Amino acid sequence: MADGENGDGLVTANTEQNSEQLTGRKRSLANLKPWPKGFCPNPKGRGPKPITEAYAKLSRKKVPGDPKGRTYAELIAEGQYTAAGKGKTDAAREIADRLEGKAVQPVVGDDTASMSVTLNIEVVRRKLFGDDE
Repeated sequence: MADGENGDGLVTANTEQNSEQLTGRKRSLANLKPWPKGFCPNPKGRGPKPITEAYAKLSRKKVPGDPKGRTYAELIAEGQYTAAGKGKTDAAREIADRLEGKAVQPVVGDDTASMSVTLNIEVVRRKLFGDDE
């Protein structure tokens, strides 16, 4: 059982003034506390992505019986190009997005409102000129 949890799955507030059982939103709010210094709840980062990893592995394999010896990735890409050539806009959009990046979405809002931008000149200098200073 977790700290403050009883057998019913309810959390009790760990304060001297309040020992009542909490449920729902009150329980969620009672659990909001920062991690102790030096503690990392997930030191290895995000967990594995088994489906993505399987796709990536399979995409590099040769298609069995393919006379051209293509990989699955090459076969899929060729299929997208064939579909785009036949007028399938979804296929054409996918190709364009992969090659050129997704189209910029316009920002909609009040044109009269002011906006301020803060730039760190050292970061800008490094990005523009590659200075290590």
